[in-house]
Amino acid sequence: MTEPMQSNINTPLRCRKCGGNRITVPAHSTDESIVTCTDCGGDIGRWGDVRVGILDVAKKKPAAKPIAIARAR
Repeated sequence: MTEPMQSNINTPLRCRKCGGNRITVPAHSTDESIVTCTDCGGDIGRWGDVRVGILDVAKKKPAAKPIAIARAR
């Protein structure tokens, strides 16, 4: 079972289709793996780009609650 990753409300990680902020990262992902929206299934982007974006935002924002990353099994 996959548990989605939900971004903090201050993080601008949103699905372009539905506006959802929960993403699913494939199990055994690489930088080229496609991250999808848990709510509508739309493509969010490549894991390498999403991960770097999340890290960039985290560096600019005050500390927030940790985010759990879901991996499809």
